[in-house]
Amino acid sequence: MHEAAFGGRKETVELLISNGAHVNAKTKNDQTSLDFAIRFKRTKTAEFLRKHGGKTGEELEAEGK
Repeated sequence: MHEAAFGGRKETVELLISNGAHVNAKTKNDQTSLDFAIRFKRTKTAEFLRKHGGKTGEELEAEGK
């Protein structure tokens, strides 16, 4: 999902989530798909992730996750 978010492929992100992908999965550097969407200005993808519970790695860390 990180690759799809990085590329702004909202439809792919949508498909992955609908098939059970974890919206807040983190990379080894604690980055989420939302982090990638925000960093690369993939606004529609970022909005979609937010609507489906997406958080940044920083937000998850603040929650102790």
